[in-house]
Amino acid sequence: MVKPSGQTDDGAEQRILDAAHKVFLLRGTDGARMQEIADEAGVNKALLHYYYRTKEGLSQAVFQRAAVTLLSQILPIMASDLELEQKIEQFVVTEITLLAERPYLPGYIISELTHHPERVIAMFSGLSGNRVQTMVLPKLREQIRVRVEAGTLAPMTAEQFLVTCISTCVFPFAARPLFTAVFDLGDTGFNRFIEQRKQELPEFLKRALKP
Repeated sequence: MVKPSGQTDDGAEQRILDAAHKVFLLRGTDGARMQEIADEAGVNKALLHYYYRTKEGLSQAVFQRAAVTLLSQILPIMASDLELEQKIEQFVVTEITLLAERPYLPGYIISELTHHPERVIAMFSGLSGNRVQTMVLPKLREQIRVRVEAGTLAPMTAEQFLVTCISTCVFPFAARPLFTAVFDLGDTGFNRFIEQRKQELPEFLKRALKP
C-alpha cells in the first residue's frame, strides 16, 4: 500500500497507536471509530489504513500493547526468587499503581476477551511466549511445595495463588462504576479507596498464606 500523499513519517505510526490506545480503552473496539482515532492522532484516516490496514488490525495492536502493559511488570515479580510474602507486597503495589495510572485498562481487556477470546493468543505472543507456564507457575509450585512441607504455608495451588493476587488488584478497577455508586465515591474518594487498598491488601493476602 502506498503512503497517502502529503503525509510525512514524523512519528505518525506511534501517534496513531497512542491515539488508538486512548480511544479503544475509552470506547472499546465496537464503539471506537477510525475517524476519531485519526483526529486524536492528528493525521488523515487514509494513514491509519496505510499502517494498520483495517480497524481489526489496529485493535489487535492496541490489545496486545494493553495486555503487555498489564502483565509485563508483574510476571517477573512472580517468577523471581523472592519469598511469597515479598512477592505479594511487590505485586500489589506494582499492579495497583499501574492500574491507577490506567483505570480503563482492566475493563477494556476483560471486555475484549469476552467478545474476542482469540486475543488471548495475541496477549501471550506479546510477552515473548507463555511465561506464565514456563517461568511463573513452576517457580510458584516449588516455593509452595517447600513451604507446605515445612508446615509454614496453607496448602494451595500455584494457579489459585496467582489468580487471587491478580483478581484482588484488578477487580476494583474493572468494577469501578459499581463501587463508586455503592460506596458513594467520586473520583477523589475512589482514589483514596485504592490507596487504602494498596496498604491493606498485602497484609490480608499474607494472612491467607498461614496454615
